Amino acid sequence: MKFEVLITGGSIRVPPYVAAPYCTVALLSDEKRMVLIEPGSFPAWEALERSFKEKGLKAEDITDLVISHVHMDHIFCSIFFKNAVVHVHEKYIERNYSSFGPIAGLFYPMVLNSWREVHPIKDGDVLFDCVKVFHTPYHSSDHVSLLIQTENMGRVFMPGDICYSRIEYFEYMKGYKKDDVAKFLKTISKDCDWIVFTHDLPMKVVG
Repeated sequence: MKFEVLITGGSIRVPPYVAAPYCTVALLSDEKRMVLIEPGSFPAWEALERSFKEKGLKAEDITDLVISHVHMDHIFCSIFFKNAVVHVHEKYIERNYSSFGPIAGLFYPMVLNSWREVHPIKDGDVLFDCVKVFHTPYHSSDHVSLLIQTENMGRVFMPGDICYSRIEYFEYMKGYKKDDVAKFLKTISKDCDWIVFTHDLPMKVVG
């Protein structure tokens, strides 16, 4: 399948009150499927719409959504894709979203209840014959990372929010952080051509 980054993630911060992270949104497609990997968050919906217009896409064209974890900066825009099957780790259903806060506790169920069909995924699953799922519960209990075999970019690694950015990645690679995430990143990095970060520019891996 062909892989394209539609929006590069980042974060908008206006001290002292406003923090609006938005994640990278990618499209994985072939003649049968149009898959959004991370549908994205509210601050990026207009950028996503512009990208769709440029490519001649409509919301109803999206057949599948793959979500690294259920945080609002990754899932908000899922409400627009009514035809899509949502692929999310099976542990998402165990979380107590009402405990997220008086507003967030209402916001999360609103988005989750908009999902027409959910396909629970787990560690070791392979989606669409090309997306390998790794359960990486270091950021949240339902968090997954992805290794994708693509036809145009080779092996693409999407670590999700266990490694936000290039700077954080290099901290791991240089040994400044020595935890389970570091071990995982070093292992998978040996087997990929690109790393697509959730809140930074993609990076080509130089062997």
